[in-house]
Amino acid sequence: MAERHTDRLAAYAAAFEFAQLPPEATLAAKIIVLDTLGALLLGSLPKYSASRLTGDLARTLGGVPECTVIGRGFKTSVANAALANGVMGYAADIEGGGVWRQHAAAVLVPAALTVAERERADGRRLIGALALGYDVAARIDRACDPKTPYPHSFHPSAVFGHFGAAAAAGHLLALDQTQFVNALGLAGVNAGGLIAWVNDPTEDSRPYVIGMAAHCGVLAALLAKMGMGGPLGIADDGKYTIYDAFSGAMHLEEVTRDLGEVFWITRHGGFKRYPCCGDIHSGIDALLSIVAKHALRPEEIEEIVHRVHPARVAVIDDNPLKSHCAQYIMAVAAVRCAIDSDTVLTDLRLTDPAVCDLAARVRLIGDPAIEVLGAGSATVEVRTRDGRTFRETVMPAHPRPESAQAPDRRPLATGESPSEGPAREAQPLTRAELEEKFLQLAALRISRERAERLLALINALEELDDTARLMGLLAVPEEDAR
Repeated sequence: MAERHTDRLAAYAAAFEFAQLPPEATLAAKIIVLDTLGALLLGSLPKYSASRLTGDLARTLGGVPECTVIGRGFKTSVANAALANGVMGYAADIEGGGVWRQHAAAVLVPAALTVAERERADGRRLIGALALGYDVAARIDRACDPKTPYPHSFHPSAVFGHFGAAAAAGHLLALDQTQFVNALGLAGVNAGGLIAWVNDPTEDSRPYVIGMAAHCGVLAALLAKMGMGGPLGIADDGKYTIYDAFSGAMHLEEVTRDLGEVFWITRHGGFKRYPCCGDIHSGIDALLSIVAKHALRPEEIEEIVHRVHPARVAVIDDNPLKSHCAQYIMAVAAVRCAIDSDTVLTDLRLTDPAVCDLAARVRLIGDPAIEVLGAGSATVEVRTRDGRTFRETVMPAHPRPESAQAPDRRPLATGESPSEGPAREAQPLTRAELEEKFLQLAALRISRERAERLLALINALEELDDTARLMGLLAVPEEDAR
């Protein structure tokens, strides 16, 4: 038993303390919390129906008024709040801080904040919970990684988010090793979340699976704390494993590789500029650059060819939900030179003839040549009606060194590119840009003065005495919340 990977991971989790974290991990946690709070406040607006409905459900269900429902004027039980806040985390699709194949921040920040408020945890415990959640979610994901973005039609953010949320909550609940084994086991037997939400034009089910990961992970930790048992060795080999369910491959060494030395929160993948699927961002950057450099008007464009990694095509190819439809998003970018939050809430193809016309002339191609650049990279070719062709290749931005390590990606050889001209890397958001992004998003739901108070608290998060103080700033009177 002591040699099993699950037990080693649980022992590490039970003994984990904030003091183990290097300064870069603390800094990464604060930036992730800041960025995700902006996304949460935006996602709490009533126009996001999944957030509105799960918030209404939490109010209807009631329960012990111990945890804040963000952007609303009431408190509810920790389980109900974890669901509602988790849905908000992914509702607007503007959050960053992902790790490996996951939108980790969307699950883990709401889960950690909700349980930390209940436990009256200080900022150090909150940071520690978030860092541990990243570690557990990333390690189990890597052990399952079959080198595909969406294993067996499941959404990795939801599947592995269950484990991360259980770990984050478990840290705040001070689980011992045995309880952590049970919490991870209970999270594992309930993990799931089909990516079938790509067929949902309402965009409601997309954030719902994220909210359920936060909800179920928190429940797993609470039940383990109460003494409930779970399957032993959830991250090990055996009968009916998570590897059978979600992978077809098994890399057990990844569960505990460099445990206590590599902190996965420092390896997050950066932050979003646009409220839509990250697989379209490099294409947007390339297209906006071409349009600006050559002063192209929509009526001059004959065709847009958007080339991406072959493994990323299915999730962004002409899907009913607008946030994950490359043809729609690229047309909006070309016509309006911007993607805002309303782009994915109102189908501009129904009201803007230029968007409707151009969307029919956007071609998405899965190009094996893009694989050398890594997932998320794109080449965009714009052909004009007068016979000109413009082409750019863009790779996703690496996080800046002060906030995170770069994700795994093979560097290009000099001049190497799947298209004419050198590939370039998108510029990551600077700290000043991240703070301004937060303030702009937060001010859509709360006052600028309150947003600035939140910013000050997060910048000194390790000194916060009680997470409840932070959560109090995220509440909105119910009469103003609808």
